[in-house]
Amino acid sequence: EIIKDLLQGKKLYSLKDLNLLLDRLKMKRLIAQDVSSRRFFDLLQNRLGLKTYSVSSEKINKVRYSLYPDINIYDFVSTFEKQGFFSMTTALNIQRLSNQKDNFVFFSKELSLKNYSQNNLLSQKDIDQAYQKEYRFTRSIASYEDKHIINLTPKNTNRFEVIEYDGYAVSSVHRAFVEMIMNVQYFKNFDTVIKIFEPLKDKLDPKRVFDVIRSFDPIYPYYQLVGFSLDRVGFDKKNLVLFKEHVTDLRFYTEKNKHEYSFDNYWNIYY
Repeated sequence: EIIKDLLQGKKLYSLKDLNLLLDRLKMKRLIAQDVSSRRFFDLLQNRLGLKTYSVSSEKINKVRYSLYPDINIYDFVSTFEKQGFFSMTTALNIQRLSNQKDNFVFFSKELSLKNYSQNNLLSQKDIDQAYQKEYRFTRSIASYEDKHIINLTPKNTNRFEVIEYDGYAVSSVHRAFVEMIMNVQYFKNFDTVIKIFEPLKDKLDPKRVFDVIRSFDPIYPYYQLVGFSLDRVGFDKKNLVLFKEHVTDLRFYTEKNKHEYSFDNYWNIYY
Protein backbone atom coordinates (compact mmCIF):
# COMPACT_ATOMS: atom_id res chain seq x y z
CA GLU A 1 0.00 0.00 0.00
CA ILE A 2 2.89 2.38 0.72
CA ILE A 3 4.38 1.67 -2.71
CA LYS A 4 0.98 2.19 -4.31
CA ASP A 5 0.58 5.54 -2.53
CA LEU A 6 4.03 6.62 -3.71
CA LEU A 7 3.23 5.63 -7.28
CA GLN A 8 -0.05 7.54 -7.26
CA GLY A 9 1.84 10.73 -6.48
CA LYS A 10 2.48 11.05 -10.21
CA LYS A 11 0.15 10.30 -13.12
CA LEU A 12 2.61 8.91 -15.65
CA TYR A 13 6.06 7.35 -15.47
CA SER A 14 8.76 6.58 -18.00
CA LEU A 15 10.82 3.41 -17.59
CA LYS A 16 13.65 5.59 -16.26
CA ASP A 17 11.25 7.04 -13.66
CA LEU A 18 10.28 3.54 -12.51
CA ASN A 19 13.93 2.50 -12.14
CA LEU A 20 14.60 5.63 -10.05
CA LEU A 21 11.56 4.78 -7.92
CA LEU A 22 12.89 1.25 -7.42
CA ASP A 23 16.20 2.70 -6.17
CA ARG A 24 14.30 4.95 -3.75
CA LEU A 25 12.25 2.00 -2.45
CA LYS A 26 15.41 -0.02 -1.85
CA MET A 27 17.00 2.89 0.04
CA LYS A 28 13.88 3.12 2.22
CA ARG A 29 13.93 -0.66 2.75
CA LEU A 30 10.41 -0.94 1.32
CA ILE A 31 11.40 -3.66 -1.16
CA ALA A 32 13.95 -6.45 -1.17
CA GLN A 33 17.43 -5.39 -2.29
CA ASP A 34 17.70 -8.18 -4.85
CA VAL A 35 14.51 -7.23 -6.78
CA SER A 36 15.49 -6.56 -10.39
CA SER A 37 13.96 -3.89 -12.62
CA ARG A 38 12.19 -6.61 -14.60
CA ARG A 39 10.80 -8.24 -11.46
CA PHE A 40 9.71 -4.85 -10.09
CA PHE A 41 7.90 -4.07 -13.32
CA ASP A 42 6.12 -7.46 -13.24
CA LEU A 43 5.02 -6.87 -9.66
CA LEU A 44 3.62 -3.44 -10.54
CA GLN A 45 1.68 -4.93 -13.45
CA ASN A 46 0.36 -8.02 -11.69
CA ARG A 47 -0.28 -6.71 -8.17
CA LEU A 48 -1.05 -3.02 -8.72
CA GLY A 49 -2.50 -3.10 -12.24
CA LEU A 50 0.12 -0.84 -13.85
CA LYS A 51 -1.04 0.09 -17.36
CA THR A 52 1.10 0.81 -20.41
CA TYR A 53 0.52 3.67 -22.88
CA SER A 54 2.65 3.76 -26.01
CA VAL A 55 2.95 5.35 -29.42
CA SER A 56 5.41 4.52 -32.18
CA SER A 57 6.26 6.06 -35.53
CA GLU A 58 9.35 6.94 -37.57
CA LYS A 59 10.14 9.96 -35.36
CA ILE A 60 8.04 9.52 -32.21
CA ASN A 61 8.51 6.56 -29.88
CA LYS A 62 7.17 7.00 -26.37
CA VAL A 63 6.10 4.56 -23.64
CA ARG A 64 4.57 5.62 -20.34
CA TYR A 65 3.11 3.74 -17.37
CA SER A 66 0.35 4.61 -14.93
CA LEU A 67 -1.87 3.29 -12.16
CA TYR A 68 -4.59 5.75 -13.14
CA PRO A 69 -7.40 4.37 -15.34
CA ASP A 70 -8.45 7.76 -16.79
CA ILE A 71 -5.30 8.82 -18.66
CA ASN A 72 -6.24 10.90 -21.70
CA ILE A 73 -4.15 11.84 -24.72
CA TYR A 74 -3.23 15.24 -23.26
CA ASP A 75 -1.91 13.58 -20.08
CA PHE A 76 0.13 11.18 -22.22
CA VAL A 77 1.56 13.68 -24.72
CA SER A 78 2.34 16.28 -22.04
CA THR A 79 5.08 13.95 -20.74
CA PHE A 80 6.88 13.68 -24.10
CA GLU A 81 9.27 16.61 -23.57
CA LYS A 82 10.37 18.70 -20.64
CA GLN A 83 9.38 22.31 -21.35
CA GLY A 84 6.95 21.08 -24.02
CA PHE A 85 3.53 22.65 -24.43
CA PHE A 86 0.33 22.28 -26.42
CA SER A 87 0.06 24.77 -29.27
CA MET A 88 -2.20 26.06 -32.06
CA THR A 89 -5.76 24.62 -32.11
CA THR A 90 -4.92 22.08 -29.39
CA ALA A 91 -4.13 24.95 -27.01
CA LEU A 92 -7.44 26.61 -27.91
CA ASN A 93 -9.37 23.36 -27.46
CA ILE A 94 -7.85 22.66 -24.03
CA GLN A 95 -8.85 26.18 -22.98
CA ARG A 96 -12.38 25.49 -24.29
CA LEU A 97 -12.10 28.34 -26.79
CA SER A 98 -12.61 26.09 -29.80
CA ASN A 99 -13.34 22.54 -30.88
CA GLN A 100 -11.59 22.83 -34.24
CA LYS A 101 -9.27 20.14 -35.58
CA ASP A 102 -9.60 18.19 -32.35
CA ASN A 103 -8.37 15.00 -34.05
CA PHE A 104 -4.92 16.63 -34.22
CA VAL A 105 -2.78 17.16 -31.13
CA PHE A 106 -0.16 19.87 -31.69
CA PHE A 107 2.68 19.68 -29.17
CA SER A 108 5.66 22.02 -29.31
CA LYS A 109 9.10 22.23 -27.79
CA GLU A 110 11.15 25.28 -28.64
CA LEU A 111 14.59 24.93 -30.16
CA SER A 112 17.55 25.69 -27.94
CA LEU A 113 18.62 29.32 -27.83
CA LYS A 114 20.87 30.25 -30.74
CA ASN A 115 22.37 33.35 -32.25
CA TYR A 116 20.29 33.83 -35.37
CA SER A 117 22.06 35.82 -38.07
CA GLN A 118 19.85 38.19 -40.00
CA ASN A 119 22.61 39.98 -41.87
CA ASN A 120 21.28 39.01 -45.27
CA LEU A 121 18.71 41.53 -46.39
CA LEU A 122 15.44 39.98 -47.49
CA SER A 123 14.42 40.92 -51.02
CA GLN A 124 11.08 40.79 -52.79
CA LYS A 125 12.51 38.11 -55.06
CA ASP A 126 13.37 35.97 -52.02
CA ILE A 127 9.79 36.21 -50.75
CA ASP A 128 8.19 35.57 -54.15
CA GLN A 129 10.36 32.51 -54.75
CA ALA A 130 9.76 31.13 -51.26
CA TYR A 131 5.99 31.47 -51.62
CA GLN A 132 5.98 29.63 -54.95
CA LYS A 133 7.42 26.54 -53.28
CA GLU A 134 5.51 23.74 -51.59
CA TYR A 135 4.98 23.85 -47.84
CA ARG A 136 7.23 21.83 -45.58
CA PHE A 137 5.60 19.66 -42.92
CA THR A 138 7.19 18.06 -39.89
CA ARG A 139 7.88 14.34 -40.09
CA SER A 140 7.47 14.07 -36.31
CA ILE A 141 3.94 12.70 -36.42
CA ALA A 142 2.26 9.62 -34.98
CA SER A 143 -1.20 8.11 -34.76
CA TYR A 144 -2.62 7.34 -31.34
CA GLU A 145 -6.10 5.84 -31.08
CA ASP A 146 -8.22 8.16 -33.25
CA LYS A 147 -5.83 11.13 -32.99
CA HIS A 148 -2.77 12.37 -34.83
CA ILE A 149 0.09 13.72 -32.70
CA ILE A 150 2.18 16.43 -34.38
CA ASN A 151 5.42 17.50 -32.71
CA LEU A 152 6.62 20.98 -33.66
CA THR A 153 9.92 22.75 -32.90
CA PRO A 154 9.39 26.52 -33.03
CA LYS A 155 12.11 29.14 -32.60
CA ASN A 156 13.15 29.83 -29.03
CA THR A 157 11.15 32.60 -27.33
CA ASN A 158 11.76 31.47 -23.74
CA ARG A 159 8.20 30.09 -23.93
CA PHE A 160 6.70 33.55 -24.31
CA GLU A 161 2.90 33.54 -23.71
CA VAL A 162 2.91 29.87 -22.71
CA ILE A 163 0.47 29.58 -19.82
CA GLU A 164 -0.84 26.92 -17.45
CA TYR A 165 -4.44 25.78 -17.94
CA ASP A 166 -6.10 22.79 -16.22
CA GLY A 167 -2.67 21.45 -15.36
CA TYR A 168 -1.34 21.63 -18.93
CA ALA A 169 1.20 24.02 -20.44
CA VAL A 170 -0.50 25.64 -23.45
CA SER A 171 -0.05 28.53 -25.84
CA SER A 172 -2.19 31.50 -24.85
CA VAL A 173 -4.84 32.63 -27.32
CA HIS A 174 -2.44 35.40 -28.43
CA ARG A 175 0.41 33.00 -29.10
CA ALA A 176 -1.89 30.46 -30.76
CA PHE A 177 -3.09 33.16 -33.16
CA VAL A 178 0.46 33.92 -34.29
CA GLU A 179 1.38 30.22 -34.43
CA MET A 180 -1.54 29.45 -36.72
CA ILE A 181 -0.87 32.42 -39.02
CA MET A 182 2.78 31.38 -39.28
CA ASN A 183 1.91 27.68 -39.78
CA VAL A 184 -1.16 28.00 -42.00
CA GLN A 185 -0.10 24.84 -43.89
CA TYR A 186 -1.57 22.74 -41.05
CA PHE A 187 -5.01 24.17 -41.74
CA LYS A 188 -7.12 24.23 -44.87
CA ASN A 189 -6.17 27.80 -45.76
CA PHE A 190 -5.73 31.29 -44.32
CA ASP A 191 -9.49 31.95 -44.26
CA THR A 192 -9.99 28.86 -42.09
CA VAL A 193 -7.69 30.35 -39.44
CA ILE A 194 -9.53 33.68 -39.57
CA LYS A 195 -12.90 31.96 -39.12
CA ILE A 196 -11.59 30.13 -36.04
CA PHE A 197 -10.61 33.43 -34.43
CA GLU A 198 -13.57 35.60 -35.43
CA PRO A 199 -15.63 34.35 -32.43
CA LEU A 200 -12.54 34.91 -30.22
CA LYS A 201 -12.00 38.55 -31.14
CA ASP A 202 -12.87 39.73 -27.61
CA LYS A 203 -10.22 37.36 -26.22
CA LEU A 204 -7.43 38.90 -28.31
CA ASP A 205 -5.36 41.88 -27.22
CA PRO A 206 -3.48 43.31 -30.26
CA LYS A 207 -0.62 44.57 -28.08
CA ARG A 208 -0.02 41.08 -26.66
CA VAL A 209 -0.23 39.58 -30.15
CA PHE A 210 2.37 42.15 -31.27
CA ASP A 211 4.63 41.12 -28.38
CA VAL A 212 4.34 37.47 -29.43
CA ILE A 213 5.62 38.29 -32.93
CA ARG A 214 8.45 40.34 -31.44
CA SER A 215 9.45 37.36 -29.28
CA PHE A 216 9.87 35.26 -32.45
CA ASP A 217 12.05 37.98 -34.03
CA PRO A 218 10.93 36.91 -37.55
CA ILE A 219 12.95 37.36 -40.72
CA TYR A 220 9.84 37.61 -42.90
CA PRO A 221 7.51 40.64 -42.55
CA TYR A 222 5.05 38.95 -40.22
CA TYR A 223 4.09 42.17 -38.45
CA GLN A 224 2.16 43.30 -41.52
CA LEU A 225 0.67 39.85 -42.11
CA VAL A 226 -0.57 39.57 -38.51
CA GLY A 227 -1.87 43.16 -38.66
CA PHE A 228 -3.78 42.23 -41.80
CA SER A 229 -5.03 39.07 -40.06
CA LEU A 230 -6.34 41.00 -37.04
CA ASP A 231 -7.99 43.42 -39.48
CA ARG A 232 -9.77 40.44 -41.09
CA VAL A 233 -10.82 39.10 -37.69
CA GLY A 234 -12.66 42.39 -37.15
CA PHE A 235 -10.34 44.82 -35.37
CA ASP A 236 -10.54 48.49 -36.30
CA LYS A 237 -7.39 49.76 -38.00
CA LYS A 238 -7.02 52.45 -35.32
CA ASN A 239 -6.31 49.62 -32.85
CA LEU A 240 -3.64 48.16 -35.12
CA VAL A 241 -1.30 51.16 -35.37
CA LEU A 242 1.60 49.17 -33.86
CA PHE A 243 1.39 46.76 -36.78
CA LYS A 244 0.94 49.49 -39.39
CA GLU A 245 4.13 51.14 -38.15
CA HIS A 246 5.99 47.95 -39.04
CA VAL A 247 4.64 47.58 -42.58
CA THR A 248 7.63 47.35 -44.94
CA ASP A 249 8.02 48.01 -48.64
CA LEU A 250 8.09 44.25 -49.13
CA ARG A 251 4.89 42.60 -50.33
CA PHE A 252 4.05 39.50 -48.29
CA TYR A 253 1.56 36.62 -48.62
CA THR A 254 -1.11 35.03 -46.45
CA GLU A 255 -0.31 31.59 -47.87
CA LYS A 256 1.58 29.78 -50.59
CA ASN A 257 0.50 28.67 -54.05
CA LYS A 258 -2.91 30.27 -54.40
CA HIS A 259 -4.11 30.20 -58.02
CA GLU A 260 -5.04 33.84 -57.79
CA TYR A 261 -4.26 36.57 -55.27
CA SER A 262 -5.90 39.86 -54.38
CA PHE A 263 -3.74 42.65 -52.98
CA ASP A 264 -4.25 44.84 -49.92
CA ASN A 265 -2.38 48.14 -50.34
CA TYR A 266 -2.78 49.18 -46.70
CA TRP A 267 -0.97 46.12 -45.36
CA ASN A 268 1.09 45.29 -48.47
CA ILE A 269 -0.31 41.76 -48.42
CA TYR A 270 -1.31 39.33 -51.17
CA TYR A 271 -4.30 37.30 -50.01
